Amino acid sequence: MLQLAWATIEKGNTSSSVLDVLASLEHSHARLVTKTEALYPSLNVHDRIPELKDVSLEFVQILLMARDLKINIRRRAVGSFFEWDKLDRAVGGKDKPLGVSSVAGSLVLPEALLGTKLHQQTRKAIAKRQPALMAAIRKYNTYCEQLAQLHNPTWAIPLPAPLPTTLGDLRNDPTLMQDVWITPSMGEVP
Repeated sequence: MLQLAWATIEKGNTSSSVLDVLASLEHSHARLVTKTEALYPSLNVHDRIPELKDVSLEFVQILLMARDLKINIRRRAVGSFFEWDKLDRAVGGKDKPLGVSSVAGSLVLPEALLGTKLHQQTRKAIAKRQPALMAAIRKYNTYCEQLAQLHNPTWAIPLPAPLPTTLGDLRNDPTLMQDVWITPSMGEVP
């Protein structure tokens, strides 16, 4: 989200104070992310999940962060998919087709104008949330790479698969619905 703000602000003529505020926000965000990641050791994971007592603490931290992030990504992605489906149904005429008359107060809006406006608002809402989802997917994929580097096969913990970085591919990827496995698994993961 901050990258999008930077890009938008840098395109226009902005004062140095605006750029300073944005840089301060970016610094605060990075500091909060670091502090959040530092909280995981205090969770006493080895006490709560005894199966992980022989697993590297760094691996467990990244694994739990990846698990939480994937849950968030799944929720956001599925919501985005439902919005696209609703938009597609409206265009196709199955649900609430575009071009249905509506009365706004005493003014009857032209059919095409109302449908186009709803369509545009829905598309803008989807586009506004997409950068945050893509940033979360990139972070999750980074976690997957880190886990692959730290992984020890004797731990018997299955590694999560990285996610596609385009919504179309993500929609058709079965790994989106797979959980990040946080306990040892002998044999095939359920």
